[in-house]
Amino acid sequence: MSPRWRRQYRRRMGRPNFRLVRYADDFIVLVHGTRSEAEALKAEIGELLARRLKMTLSAEKTHITHIDDGFVFLGFHIQRRPFGDGRRVVLTIPSKPALASVMHKIKKLTGRSTTSLSLEEVLRTVNPVLRGWAAYFRYGASKRTFSYLGWYAWWRLIRWIRYKHPHLTWKQLRRRYYGADRITEGGLVLYNPAKMRVERYRFRGAQISTPYNIDEVDPDGARFRRTSHDDAAFVGQVSEYLA
Repeated sequence: MSPRWRRQYRRRMGRPNFRLVRYADDFIVLVHGTRSEAEALKAEIGELLARRLKMTLSAEKTHITHIDDGFVFLGFHIQRRPFGDGRRVVLTIPSKPALASVMHKIKKLTGRSTTSLSLEEVLRTVNPVLRGWAAYFRYGASKRTFSYLGWYAWWRLIRWIRYKHPHLTWKQLRRRYYGADRITEGGLVLYNPAKMRVERYRFRGAQISTPYNIDEVDPDGARFRRTSHDDAAFVGQVSEYLA
């Protein structure tokens, strides 16, 4: 909710400030208050889920923490940190487990057991992993992480080429697989995640029709209207996207 004076006014009047960002059944509740208030709200949410949706909160995933300590959500590490000019800003960056996971996947795809393949075949498996991971994390402060991942993938491919051709000199390898400072073969080039453009997340929560905002958002006229899996228009739209 914006501007800032409106949030402050609602807080003084005892009203909540909220913003809906949903992803499947994962969610975060940010509380402007004490830990005891957060614990009371957690218990209320658990009761609501059990009564309305027949669901329970996961004891492993559900916890209470401070924004200054940070937390991991959907692969992102979200934390408030001091800025250079004295301000405190909330940063959303790729989490260490998420980075370690993609690095392990790249390491597996470029291991010695794959040296029987051609470089072109390896690039066909590595590039989608790098591009997909960068596309997912492009909404955060991820530029430095992208550069590091690109550096790691580059060195993994260099080592893979050395394993495959141990008797060739660096000059021969460079002439065969390295052009314009890029690893390439068969028209395929190793994708550099640092080329992914970082952008702000486009908030669309106010345009999603839910049972809780039916007074503000018309279910039939909402941009993201409620649908069912047997809805012909919905199925047709999904089929068009997949095609």
